[in-house]
Amino acid sequence: MNIPEGSPGPESPSPAHVAATISLLADDSAPIHAAARERLLRWGEAAMPQLREGAEADSVRVRARCRAVLRTIEVRACLRRFGRLRITRTGRASAVALLEGAVLLSNMVRTFVPDAAEVGQRLRAEATRLRRSLAGRSLPTCARLLAERLHDELGLHGGEASATEPDHVLVDRVLDRRIGTPVALSLIYLLVARWAGLSAAGVAMPGHFLVRLHGVRPVLIDPYHSGRTITKADCARHLRANGHDRVREHLRDLTDREVLIHYLRSLRRAAHHRGAAETQETLGRALALLETD
Repeated sequence: MNIPEGSPGPESPSPAHVAATISLLADDSAPIHAAARERLLRWGEAAMPQLREGAEADSVRVRARCRAVLRTIEVRACLRRFGRLRITRTGRASAVALLEGAVLLSNMVRTFVPDAAEVGQRLRAEATRLRRSLAGRSLPTCARLLAERLHDELGLHGGEASATEPDHVLVDRVLDRRIGTPVALSLIYLLVARWAGLSAAGVAMPGHFLVRLHGVRPVLIDPYHSGRTITKADCARHLRANGHDRVREHLRDLTDREVLIHYLRSLRRAAHHRGAAETQETLGRALALLETD
């Protein structure tokens, strides 16, 4: 992806200059504290140490506004890192970038998100336990064992109201709360399956999401509904019954970039209910990076 345009390069403000600007955040005049905020954002990393101090200031107004500036700087940094991601087509090698992308998006929506290494460690632990039981098994059996691991033992499942709740889309929160949207659950299944040694890809149906395990006879899994196995014929009948004629297109394997696009769209829909304009703008820029690369 292309790196997004950011703020102008940092100047070299003196500590006194930064301190004076931070003090202006408490001004009653909206134009004055808005101008101070913009200057601090331009300085970015150079102002971070004093902004962190300001985030613990006695003044409630200074404290809140310093924290808001810090949060904006953090989100912009996440967007720049997101723009540098190199997501290959599919496969185990791209799993790290796929997870990194999902975690960076989580950071754009909320604070105190565990990093990709920590989330990846949790998923790899599940994959390691699963891998031991897959050796020599048929693909349908591997699909069943994957579902038993993630649904029956870990407790991952879908929920009726999950689409409007960001915590049911964000991968780390789904792992904590055990409930998620179809695409969030599918992303977890996809990553665990690959790290367990299986070949897996995402499949986007209208309003739903599946995972395909590859083999002599591929298997489709529905993570939202207990990880159950469904047939391609069942999907085709469902699509036609609901007025979707391009069955082949809806049942094709997605690239990992397309998986992340669907994940990001799901996150934007959920975050929309929180009403944070800055979050929506940031996620929109991230989506543009994925769609135009």
